[in-house]
Amino acid sequence: MLTSSRLYFQPFNNIDKWPVLKIRISHIKGVRCRRFLLRQIGLEIECRGGAPVNHLYLALKTEDSRDEFYTALLQQKDLHLEEERQEDMTLRWQSRTCSNYDYLLYLNSLADRSFSDLTQYPVMPWVIQDYTSPILDLEKEATFRDLTKPIGALNPERLNRLKECAEYLPEPKYLYGSHYSNPGYILFFLARMAPEYVLCLQNGKFDSPDRMFNSLQDTWQNCLTGSTDFKELIPEFYHGSGDFLVHRGVINFGQRNDGRPVEDVALPPWATDAKDFISKLRSALECDYVSQHLHHWIDLVFGYKQRGEEAVKADNVFHYMTYEGAVDLESIKDPNELKVKETQIMEFGQTPKQLFTTPHPQRKGPTSITPTPLRLSAGNESKVASQGGQEGGDAPCINSEQGENAAEDDSGLNMKNFSHLSTQYEYTLHKNTVSEVHMSADEKSVLSVSQDGLLKMYSLEEQRQLRSVNLSTMALSSCVVLPGNRTIIVGSWDNSVYFYSIEYGRVQDKLPAHDDAVSCMLWYQDCLYTASWDGTVKVSTLSHDYMTTVCG
Repeated sequence: MLTSSRLYFQPFNNIDKWPVLKIRISHIKGVRCRRFLLRQIGLEIECRGGAPVNHLYLALKTEDSRDEFYTALLQQKDLHLEEERQEDMTLRWQSRTCSNYDYLLYLNSLADRSFSDLTQYPVMPWVIQDYTSPILDLEKEATFRDLTKPIGALNPERLNRLKECAEYLPEPKYLYGSHYSNPGYILFFLARMAPEYVLCLQNGKFDSPDRMFNSLQDTWQNCLTGSTDFKELIPEFYHGSGDFLVHRGVINFGQRNDGRPVEDVALPPWATDAKDFISKLRSALECDYVSQHLHHWIDLVFGYKQRGEEAVKADNVFHYMTYEGAVDLESIKDPNELKVKETQIMEFGQTPKQLFTTPHPQRKGPTSITPTPLRLSAGNESKVASQGGQEGGDAPCINSEQGENAAEDDSGLNMKNFSHLSTQYEYTLHKNTVSEVHMSADEKSVLSVSQDGLLKMYSLEEQRQLRSVNLSTMALSSCVVLPGNRTIIVGSWDNSVYFYSIEYGRVQDKLPAHDDAVSCMLWYQDCLYTASWDGTVKVSTLSHDYMTTVCG
């Protein structure tokens, strides 16, 4: 039941902690429509701190009922959602302000994968294929799995056998008779941590001790050679302390054929314990090699190689019932047939909702800046030392002969003198990367912009923050203080530049500048120079009347 102030949920059974769960509308921070059993009938609710639960996953009877409830919930005035657009997240990931792990979790959520649904648990890639070396070398390409291919296509010999078998199958043909993610695979990994779910799934019995998750190396090898094993990983491999790899001794899983009991999962030689294994695997996920190739795996699982002709070319075709829209359960009237189809969908595996129909962009490489040595003649030393640099002016220019003399002259300001620099002030104003900092024309304030979307102004005289302005939902890349100290121009990743009035404390104007994010700006002789990730540089001139307004 939904009211204007609360959501009430009463479960069918009486084993839950609350006979009736009550969630304040103001405690809800996220609402997402979900696909459940390949039908758009699910709804996941995420709550803030203070709510009795973090998540509530609901499955309604029909899509119309779900949509009606979803629409009514969004109309409540006390609801304040924290949502990010997919374009913003992709841009953040490309720019390395969002980790590979967080971006993959976001894509999973966008594709209807949820930690609350074992039939559609978040899927993560195997990125390491070396589980025998004493040291994990992240600089060696042979350490990594080929992310351009699905698990089933990594072994050419097995792939050829699968293609031969597929020729004898009826239409629609498929390569892989099992999926890369289903409840059985999820609980294969989590059996030590959640044995009660294993018993529920397998009619009160555990699997044979030799078929359990006993070794990383053995599991990886089986994924390469097994005729029905194509599973990918789960988020627990890249986050947390690795508790799911440790057997606490509460459950007796039996003994293997060689007489050994089922204990902790055997780790690679390069891992000292479960926590170290997770830490190193996370480092591998975030390393440069994976960052440069992860978009290929995204194309296979969430993107344009998931379906159709591109999936066939990529050897990425699964049973037709794993895809959304393949089966119309609403049209099945026979309850027995409906139950069979639902069970098959639930236990066999479900391909994520397709998010992209064109190739996913590649992540940008790590920023590498080689500083150019700054050499000044002795005559410029006092000017630079007193001003700490020039705002809006030209840098001191010297010819090569002067530079050589200055470098040889110990009395001048040369590279050796920079070793005497010392910190005078230090401020922490932003929660994210500071992208640019400037001093105001009167040298009384420091202005900074950050990837948190905020413009900050700090008074050097009063030693306090004067302004904190949220200009954009996306990162800010650059700022310029115009002559007259009345207006700040700010560049943003939303492709625009903002004109902020210091005098009136508000945005005077917002102008579209490029087809991609604004990367840097320069103000010179009444012209604004802007550069962008789209590869262009633009020069803009302002009218005399506008210059009078913004500069005085």
